[in-house]
Order: sequence, then C-alpha cells, then structure tokens
Amino acid sequence: MDKSDTKSQKYFAVSHAILEIIENDGLNDLTHSRVARQSNVSRAWIYEYMGKEKANLIEIASETFSNYFTNSSIATEINTFEDLKNHLIESQEIAFKKILDDSIIIRLYFRYRGTPTAIGTSIKKYESHWLDNMSANIMSCMNCDQKKAKTLALTLLTLRLGFYHRVATSENPAQEHALSKEALEMTYLQTFT
Repeated sequence: MDKSDTKSQKYFAVSHAILEIIENDGLNDLTHSRVARQSNVSRAWIYEYMGKEKANLIEIASETFSNYFTNSSIATEINTFEDLKNHLIESQEIAFKKILDDSIIIRLYFRYRGTPTAIGTSIKKYESHWLDNMSANIMSCMNCDQKKAKTLALTLLTLRLGFYHRVATSENPAQEHALSKEALEMTYLQTFT
C-alpha cells in the first residue's frame, strides 16, 4: 500500500468518524480528540491534513462523503434513451450498495439538506451538479427544452433519494432494495421508452 492510499484511507476514516459524531451527538460534541479516538487516526495527523478548526473538519468530511456517494455518476457517453436508462440503473445500484454498506450519508442528507451548514452547502453543490448533468443528458436524448429536462431530472432525483431513504431506514433493507430497484426501473422504462 503506498502513502497516497494510506492518506485517502485516513481521510475516509476521519470523515466517517466526524459524520457519525455529528449524527449521534450533534455538532457541539465534535472535537479533534473525539474524532481521533473514533477514527484511530492521530490528532496530529488530523491537525496537519484537515485543520485545527471544527469548521475545517465538517467541511472536509462533507466533501469527502458527498464525493464518495455521488461518485456513482459513472462517466458514460449518453446518446440514446437506452444509454440513459442503463446509466441510471448502474449509478443507482452503486448508490444502493453504498447505502446498504453504510447509510450515514443518506441519513445526514435528509437531516442537513437546505441548512446553512457545511454539510448543507456540500449537498447543494453535489445535487446541483447531478441535476445539471442529468438535465443535459435528458435534453440530448429527448430533444426537449431545458425547462422540461430540468423538471424530469428533478423528478428522477427526488424519486431516487426517496427510495434510498426507504432502504436506509427499513427494517429489512435487502427486501426494500429489491422493491425500490423494481419501482425505479419501471419508472425508467416508462419514461425512456
């Protein structure tokens, strides 16, 4: 394992610890010492690479996890309805897998979306990026105007997030995932056929 892998693993571990502390105990209980203990990363490393201010910790954790979660936007050339449908299915399955592995990011999404916090700002940035890209793909595939494409992209995002939340909060996540996947794929089939 090279140093860059170790560094990115530490960023991820520290970011995850930060978000867990925020979710379980709120922003006021977030300290460098607590993050170091929970992540098994030294406080010195956290100070050096993530900063000495609580705001730095929150901002970096938000960016790290937003990027991790939305990294499911696979870079694919989308020219047809079939390409778009396949892209949506593939990216949603990556997101579902991440949620099934650890649902913290989707729980925090619903808690902080629209808030004037670092987490809220990060959510807004990544959500806007997804909507812009999906709108452009829809306009290209459906040959429709920007307003219609943006409305459809927003509808898709809302549906996907709703189903992600259902899986994250379900007593039986695997069963909920199967039902959610079927419902979303049926929606794509009806929309892009």
